[in-house]
Amino acid sequence: MTETSSARKRWITAGLSLGLFVLTFFVFDRLLLFGLRAGAARYYASLKADKLRSRHTAIYGQGDGDLLIFGSSRARYAFGQDQLSSRLNKRVVKEAAAGRFPKFFYYFYLKYRTDNAKPKVILYGLDYFMFEKKSAPDELARLDKSIKLDSLNPADAVNPVSPLLSRLSWLFRKKPEIDGLLTQVLKLDAALQAEVTDRVDAGPAGPTTYKFYAVKPDRWQTRPYQPFPGVEGQYLEKLLTILEEDGVPVFLVLIPDSVATNDTNFEQGKFKTEARALAARHKNAAVLDLNRPEVFDLNNTLLFNDGAWGRSNCHLTNRGMADFSRKLAVMIREARSQGMT
Repeated sequence: MTETSSARKRWITAGLSLGLFVLTFFVFDRLLLFGLRAGAARYYASLKADKLRSRHTAIYGQGDGDLLIFGSSRARYAFGQDQLSSRLNKRVVKEAAAGRFPKFFYYFYLKYRTDNAKPKVILYGLDYFMFEKKSAPDELARLDKSIKLDSLNPADAVNPVSPLLSRLSWLFRKKPEIDGLLTQVLKLDAALQAEVTDRVDAGPAGPTTYKFYAVKPDRWQTRPYQPFPGVEGQYLEKLLTILEEDGVPVFLVLIPDSVATNDTNFEQGKFKTEARALAARHKNAAVLDLNRPEVFDLNNTLLFNDGAWGRSNCHLTNRGMADFSRKLAVMIREARSQGMT
């Protein structure tokens, strides 16, 4: 055998080995994801459906009707049910929690209206990143077994860490959702509350972890705004339409973020413009913007728990919640005097 033919044989062998490796990788990657999808479907089907009062429900006070509060963990740690109840003369039902986005609240309201009188008003705490997100499948499964979950569908997402790798590996593409599934299965509720998918950095989020960095770095990672409707925005539109038909006033509330988080979420103008446009399409809806320095002290580190440059998701402290709720109640009363409620 000549040297040339021997080299050619080595190249052919190397090429075949590489091809076999690539084929094996793709087959394993796809089969494992399909197996995880099947397992996820069985897991969510096994969950017991909750009544409307879940482990996250906070009900406080009495009044002339119900005030419902919707939103993610940012809303959970922003809206003070005690202050809002006493100042607005309402029974407050707060359903805000991590993993809850427009699809969850659309179906929640459909279920709520079948067994309850119409609420007097709804407050929906909007998030800058909300149109990137899917409602947690376990939350939907516990709410209503008839909701189509389509969990771990590789056709509906790209892992923002690496869009290129997302094209090659379905497992990597769905890693955030797989992490969420494993968290739910292992009952790591504290990790779930950290909203691991709602951040730019890798640190935990939540009201018990004080992570406000007062020193502004030279550079930090920013987060572009995902325009409406995004992943679940159509459900917010449907919710507002039903509320309009039912004659229920709804306030889309822009919760304050620290100045550092606002710098991270640098396309605030686009977000606020779309929020106002969304409200303008419904005569029962209005935007209340408290994420403004003239309304709320965005530089006060005592009001924010985990604001930082490079972090797109921060929460209010107890002191921040009290200040926010007091100012929000004033704005709602002003809107009421103008005929909104």
